[in-house]
Amino acid sequence: MALSGPRVGLAAILSLVAAFALVGCGTPVTAEDAGRTTTASPSPSTDATKEATAEGETDTGGDDQGQADSDGGEDPTQDRVRTGPAAQYGGPAYGDQGTAEVLEPGLWCKTIAVFWGGDPVPEGVSFTFENAVTDRPGLQVDGGVCGTRGADRSCLGMLVAANESGIFCSLVLRPGADFQDGTAITFLGTLECPTAEICDEVAAREVEPGPPIIVNNPEPSAEQDQDQEQEQQPQPSDTPTTEVDG
Repeated sequence: MALSGPRVGLAAILSLVAAFALVGCGTPVTAEDAGRTTTASPSPSTDATKEATAEGETDTGGDDQGQADSDGGEDPTQDRVRTGPAAQYGGPAYGDQGTAEVLEPGLWCKTIAVFWGGDPVPEGVSFTFENAVTDRPGLQVDGGVCGTRGADRSCLGMLVAANESGIFCSLVLRPGADFQDGTAITFLGTLECPTAEICDEVAAREVEPGPPIIVNNPEPSAEQDQDQEQEQQPQPSDTPTTEVDG
């Protein structure tokens, strides 16, 4: 049976709409840009991106993805060095060698004995005496070889190797107007070892230090000078003299 005219027209319209729908879903979109034709693929949906990430794809957009926290290359010497007060390292210890000597008015010399003491120290260990620190103002401490008590080197800048002994060093002291008797001196320096473990062992050593370095004014005061002069002058005798007649 032949179809009527209106039904044939409706079927043709529906077929044309379906064809346009298929073309819109499956055909890439083309765009013209300054006379150039490019093909733009549709962007993946957000749901598709999430699924890809869940299936094991790695997001490399972050600054901390796959990177270890680091401040740069490590200095291998740092683990083998300890810096600070000499007395905290279990040696080398040191001890005062008596009253300061007067080199000239206002310039004194202090002699100090230095020793490791205690158990033997592993080979390769050394300590450098770098600074002298006073517990009160009014005293300047400089390096120098001085005095009459056997010092053959300056304490400042002195390197003491493992188990080295018989060391006598000296300091040049310059008192100021505000110098106080009883001023104490301690040393700061650097301990160096073959390994970090050896540094820890040496630092843990227990060593009995020598006498503390105490500085008192070795120069007599004006009153003491006067007393000494009076003591040196001949004193008149209290014994009466008897004249003998000839």
